[in-house]
Amino acid sequence: MDHDQFAGALFDSCPDGVLLVADDGEILLANPISASMFGRTVDDLIGSSVEDLVPMEFRHAHPRRRAEYAEHPTIRPMGTGPRLFAQDAGGALFPVEVSLSPVEIDGHLRTIATIRDVSDRQAFATEMAMLQDRERIARDLHDMVIQRLFAAGMSLQAVQSSAQPPVVAERIASTITELDDTIRELRSAIFGLGQANDHRSVSAQLNELVHDRARHLGFEPDLQLVGEIDHLPDFIADQLVATVTEGLSNVVRHARAQTTVVHIEHVGEQLSLSITDDGVGLPNEPKRSGGLSNMMWRAAELGGSCTVGHNDPSGTLLVWTVPV
Repeated sequence: MDHDQFAGALFDSCPDGVLLVADDGEILLANPISASMFGRTVDDLIGSSVEDLVPMEFRHAHPRRRAEYAEHPTIRPMGTGPRLFAQDAGGALFPVEVSLSPVEIDGHLRTIATIRDVSDRQAFATEMAMLQDRERIARDLHDMVIQRLFAAGMSLQAVQSSAQPPVVAERIASTITELDDTIRELRSAIFGLGQANDHRSVSAQLNELVHDRARHLGFEPDLQLVGEIDHLPDFIADQLVATVTEGLSNVVRHARAQTTVVHIEHVGEQLSLSITDDGVGLPNEPKRSGGLSNMMWRAAELGGSCTVGHNDPSGTLLVWTVPV
């Protein structure tokens, strides 16, 4: 292969669009990639003006820019200068990077323009920016809104027993339940924001949940995961996370515990959850409403069971079991 054949093969096989442009803007040569990029044929490009590839609103200024470049021709690599857009035959705009290289051919100054479509890169940058915004929103919701709601619920819990008349105590209890539901819905929304297009693992959600509850307990609960927790069906995983959320919230509000263990085990066709603490234990007649009722309903809807009893030697034991 001689030099001309090699140069021709290199020109045609370049993965970027390549144009040879005269000083008056006429396109003298174009490789197949550039034709595909602009929705034209090579024959259509050759003989046309490079201004035809510039977005309409910038075409009137482009000849002046070409003249300025011709006065001081330099090699301008990709990725430098302002963000640029090109326009295809159908009028659609797409982001590009352009490198310019002056070359003298037969005594005339020509410019080799190498054009790269960076639509995918820009789409990736846009997605990353969106994910960062989602993380910021999720963090703000978690650190500000949820914590304030949780503190409000704790304050109401502290005065509930002394509220008179009974209707006031009932209204306070109803408000506490509504706050719990709101917090749970916000957490679900935060998990959704964090997931974006990727499914967030169950273990990641559980670890974050346990870490969050440590702020209110004054210690980090011991989370024990056994078996394939991250491969649970979504409808079971969602109920599991909700139940752990409810169970740890009960420990925060009622137990006055020093230690808590969350043990989750997926063995065979059964998923079991136990939450134990060394706190003050259950009252003589525990209420079957609110959080406890929610956990029991979740288990029942999945064909399982939920029991709450005394832990030995002190505290409370929650056992939640469902088939998988």
